[in-house]
Amino acid sequence: NSDEFLGALKDWQTSLADRADDRAEGDSVASEVSYYRRDYFSNGLVYFIFAFLVSAVGWIIREGRGGKIVAWMASVIYGIATAYVLGGLVHRYLITGRPPVSNLYDTIPFITAGAVVILAIAELLTRRKVLLSLGAALGVIGLFFAASFEVGDAKDNMDPLRAVLDSNYWLATHVVSITIGYCGGLVACFLSLAYVHLALAGVIKDQKSFHRFMTRTVYGITCFTLLFSLVGTILGGIWANDSWGRFWGWDPKENGALLIVLWCLIILHSRLAGWMTGWGLHIMSILGGSVVVFSWWGVNMLEVGLHSYGFIEGASTVYYFYFVTLVATGVGVAAWLMERFSKSARVKTD
Repeated sequence: NSDEFLGALKDWQTSLADRADDRAEGDSVASEVSYYRRDYFSNGLVYFIFAFLVSAVGWIIREGRGGKIVAWMASVIYGIATAYVLGGLVHRYLITGRPPVSNLYDTIPFITAGAVVILAIAELLTRRKVLLSLGAALGVIGLFFAASFEVGDAKDNMDPLRAVLDSNYWLATHVVSITIGYCGGLVACFLSLAYVHLALAGVIKDQKSFHRFMTRTVYGITCFTLLFSLVGTILGGIWANDSWGRFWGWDPKENGALLIVLWCLIILHSRLAGWMTGWGLHIMSILGGSVVVFSWWGVNMLEVGLHSYGFIEGASTVYYFYFVTLVATGVGVAAWLMERFSKSARVKTD
């Protein structure tokens, strides 16, 4: 009956609390209960949806007092959503006592938070309004992905730290740096995806100004990605030398990090040498997103290497992302060729 069930449930609760006390984790139980009750990421998801909808209205009402009010509302809602995500990450840190990047689930809200903060800062610097909308969209995608992964993984996402990762110093330096690098690469990819679709849809009035703005933004974020990916990779080599006695061993995860660094270098050097125009930068940035996802998730699906704590199965979302970037790359190349042929035709006519 119900009384027996409630009694058994109470006994089980007491047993869990006793075991937590035995592990010196008793003080964290109440905090963890509070964390789940506050449901930071679900609330953040709702607010990001509202922020995106309001900012989309701002694309229609751009001028006058109405436009300012809509922009202010979108910024406030965006700020609340960002606060929820950051609050969730801080609360997870206080519960576990380690940086919130110790497992694959942790990295999803962490990268989401980094993306929305980067785009919020870029919006403050440029005041173009488009970045706030894209940041809200990224917030929705990231937190929805986090919720889907949590359901599919079906286990405690604050599980004990793997022995190989049991170093707060290296978690806070190497892993955080690498994850911020992932974040930058994905933001650049998303901006380039948005640029390709918006440019082809013809919804931008001043195409030249928008093209220049988006190209400069993606270029800057690519530099940001290179910085953190390079620093994180070097720090990872130092950690590997301390843990395994060698700086570099061509492990799949190490190779994935190196691929990001090399891809960023290809983009930046090609741009500086004049081999790559704005369209080329965006196409390479989209492909760079696939490189980042391969390093972040793809190498874990290979099930080989020393980073065995990261193995996953059935991550079909990764293949969907590859497909989207492949299609977008094809569309971008087609648009670039059409633009070149159009310019050539005008020159011949003149």
